[in-house]
Amino acid sequence: MDFMPNGDLLYCIEALSKWQVMRLSFRVEGDTIVTDQSSHPGEERTCFAIDSTGALVLDYGGLKATFVKGEKRCPVV
Repeated sequence: MDFMPNGDLLYCIEALSKWQVMRLSFRVEGDTIVTDQSSHPGEERTCFAIDSTGALVLDYGGLKATFVKGEKRCPVV
């Protein structure tokens, strides 16, 4: 995930040597990230926190995913 200051979000996933790139817009409302994908419009709301190590923790209805800042590998970034 690459959150940009202008409200753009690139969400890149590598699967089987191919990249899936989702281009979204985002904004933060309290402890919630609100995203929208222009190619498939509709807002999604995800609660988040920053843990004690600085990792981003997203809460998908009780299922939590932790994202650690690392080297950018997505080919479009």
